[in-house]
Amino acid sequence: IAQELVPVLAHVGFRCVVIDDREDFASRERFPGAETVLLGDFAKIAETITLTAADYVVVMTRGHAHDFSVQQQVLRTEVAYLGVIGSRSKSASIAARLREAGIPQEAIARIHTPIGTAIKAETPAEIAISIAGELILARAERTGARAR
Repeated sequence: IAQELVPVLAHVGFRCVVIDDREDFASRERFPGAETVLLGDFAKIAETITLTAADYVVVMTRGHAHDFSVQQQVLRTEVAYLGVIGSRSKSASIAARLREAGIPQEAIARIHTPIGTAIKAETPAEIAISIAGELILARAERTGARAR
């Protein structure tokens, strides 16, 4: 899904930074539309990049443990948007772990999950469009752009 999402987001004006802990996946060849592709440890996201209130973060790692680690770090920042791919049950499980880790409920409530607009998307390309739509809306609401 990430490979489908990055070019769509880049095309609509988002600067995409991709981080993966697998050398085969963290490559410019897989993500030619990304501004930056980094090979890094999900447990050290906060040390790898600086997140600001102008940033939109999409979490789509390959497992619950990585999702938890990334979300825990991102929620300690003031990003404009945090969206996470996954089922409602996975999201509830991770939210419980975040509370146990001391993340305030107000911060957890900022997580958009499952990510994407409700268009009954099935294919990776459709899911990417759904996610892009949600990010475009979040950006427009944040910047005060007029709805169309």
